[in-house]
Amino acid sequence: MWINIEIVSQNKNVIYLPKSMIRRKSTYVDVSFGQITINALVKPLNNIEEVTGDDFENPIKIRLSDKLSSRLYIQEELTYKIKYKAKHIEIGPVVGILLGSHNNMYNSTHMKKYSDRFGVYNQVGGLICAFSPNTIDWKKRVAYGLYYNNLKSQWKFATFPIPSVIYRRDFHLESKNINKLIQITRDRMFNSSRFTKFYLYEHAKENKKLVTYLPETELCENYKKTKKFIEKNTDVILKPTNLSRGRGICIIKKRGDGYKVLDYRNREVKEIDLLNNEALKEFFDKNKDLFREYLIQKYILLAKIDGSPFDIRVVMQKTKPYEWKCSGIECRVAAPKTLVTNISKGGYAIKIDDALKRAFTFDENENKEIKKNLYNLCLEISNSLDRTSQHYAEFGMDIALDEQGGLWIIEVNVFPSFKGFKKMDYNTYLDIRHNPIFYASRISGFSNNT
Repeated sequence: MWINIEIVSQNKNVIYLPKSMIRRKSTYVDVSFGQITINALVKPLNNIEEVTGDDFENPIKIRLSDKLSSRLYIQEELTYKIKYKAKHIEIGPVVGILLGSHNNMYNSTHMKKYSDRFGVYNQVGGLICAFSPNTIDWKKRVAYGLYYNNLKSQWKFATFPIPSVIYRRDFHLESKNINKLIQITRDRMFNSSRFTKFYLYEHAKENKKLVTYLPETELCENYKKTKKFIEKNTDVILKPTNLSRGRGICIIKKRGDGYKVLDYRNREVKEIDLLNNEALKEFFDKNKDLFREYLIQKYILLAKIDGSPFDIRVVMQKTKPYEWKCSGIECRVAAPKTLVTNISKGGYAIKIDDALKRAFTFDENENKEIKKNLYNLCLEISNSLDRTSQHYAEFGMDIALDEQGGLWIIEVNVFPSFKGFKKMDYNTYLDIRHNPIFYASRISGFSNNT
């Protein structure tokens, strides 16, 4: 049921509801808003127009005493939903976007990049806020940050309750604060943890349905181990275990007695020819950082479009608990004369049907089979990660398609970017941006149909 709130002067904790909502003449109930609950007296509203509150445009009018409103940290101008069960009233939803620890950076200008998520506000309503763990007052259960004012399409500073549901958008935070938020929200902080590329490999290796899609992978710990891996696999790629978007990559190809290195670690790509094993050893001696938090993986010969390799980004999201869906698929084609497909490295995105037609001579049924296998693979990865102790609701999955049409798991991101979708298919991009808001509303108990 949709509501608008009017604040009235009253030095007691009072909530005024239409007579049709009140089950007893005068009673005390617990009123919750986010993580704050206040005991208040329920009183009937007199001389007020009766509306159903069935939609965002026709909310029921209720009133709160200014004392109750200030203790709940209600923002009066927003449109909310209300649930009234037994002796408990909940106003919401209260959805939080968890930002990083640099709270001095967060202002209305910074938050504009989040605003395109709220084209569905009239389906969700409530308080949608953004905050840093540094601004939390744990004793009062409040945080200071910004909330989205739908009427003015702008972000405003305020103090508000710790949200009922939190969408985590930063992973450089102290685990102590994260664990507190998981506990206080009763495990309703989603995308609660980020994992490394090697964790994904080790996890998928234990799943019989996934292990055959894994390229051979090891931690790059020392020269002897790395050299042996190169000799065995000929073409390899070295990646930082905890970076994404093509950062820090180095490709090594064995050619006869020598090696060719394609170093993507800096803005300008370096091509280095190493004539023999001694030159390879010297290269690693000068680049010992490659033995710190790096993995080495068999390089997959990707399918190509116009001579440029491409891979597949699949977005898997939830809109309901335990129900994953594919929200979008893009194929990312590398820029000319490069092997890295990331959009941030100059690549571009096209739709999967176009990519399959341009890369292969398969018939329509074979292309359908590839797409079916791709979806089933990504669904199995999502369900497998769901069986860990973490709460996930969004993945960006990077899947390689080799020259024979075989699929390989490359990477799964908990914090994916959607630049390709934004240029390729703006409506799909918006759906991807909206889905976490719908999911947050659903798990808060204020579903889209409430």
